[in-house]
Amino acid sequence: MRKKLVIFCSALFTLGVIFLFTPLHNIQAGFGITPPYVRNTSLTRNSTYEQQILLVRGDPTTDLNAQIVVDAPEIQDWIEIVEGNKILLPRGVQKIPMTVRVKVPADAKYQDYNGKIRIRTLATDDQVAEGVVSISLGAQVDISLTVIDKIIQDFKVRRISVSDLNEGHKVGWLYFPGKIQFVILTENTGNVDIAPSRVVFRIFDRTGAVLLEETKNTSKLKKIAPYAIAETFAYLPTKLPAGSYLARYSIYNGEELKQEGELNLSILPYGTLQTAGYGFLGLSLAHKISVLLPIFSFLIITLYLIYNRRLRVKKSQS
Repeated sequence: MRKKLVIFCSALFTLGVIFLFTPLHNIQAGFGITPPYVRNTSLTRNSTYEQQILLVRGDPTTDLNAQIVVDAPEIQDWIEIVEGNKILLPRGVQKIPMTVRVKVPADAKYQDYNGKIRIRTLATDDQVAEGVVSISLGAQVDISLTVIDKIIQDFKVRRISVSDLNEGHKVGWLYFPGKIQFVILTENTGNVDIAPSRVVFRIFDRTGAVLLEETKNTSKLKKIAPYAIAETFAYLPTKLPAGSYLARYSIYNGEELKQEGELNLSILPYGTLQTAGYGFLGLSLAHKISVLLPIFSFLIITLYLIYNRRLRVKKSQS
């Protein structure tokens, strides 16, 4: 019994000595990735898809390199690591982004494709030169892609917001309405460029009981690339005076209602904000005609006079 106790104490002492005298930079904490995959089941020919993978370290006490190797024989040329095949994991930073970019060629076959991306942590060149010992840890990203012969036009609304605006104003007989700027953070979940087809605002009094105005965007929204997340702007005219209102918005993809909701709308007296309002595009149809008609009339009369003058010149020469 005494002999076993001596052996146990000796082992415990040895482990303690190793722990106390082993330099901290030789001990590496855990390493992982999130998400551990690159997946897309709606790729088309000539499309580009990007996915971000986070390289995560539990206790980043030293600099390390992450070495990336793509193992996907069928689609090796499609895949690019945007940051390069060696990424620095600096001391003190727990999460480092790695962007995987997939470019589908024009002659890709319509089928499933699979592969892997292997990631291994290594000591930096400076550490190797100093003889620092580093435990190499690794992770694997599974690649699962499908190229299809089908157009998908769809999106998700991630977030919306609306800015305060100036009320409309008159210049002569022309009325320029207030300009509502409605911002939509949109995720393109399809495989072609897309944007919301239209945005409709139904504006009520502060209580939401009385409908005062219905308006929609006056120009097309900027399209977003496939699989991207970006802001797109809808501009809507309003003739309401300064005040606080409740607006019920609707966002459409073609005839499909993608999202609707309520928000507060604040219209300020004209000139309060140093922002550009509506120009000619915001005028009513009657006011547009009142501007364009004299211009067209002048052009027609001018062309008629030029034509008559040329006829007289030809007659005088004959």
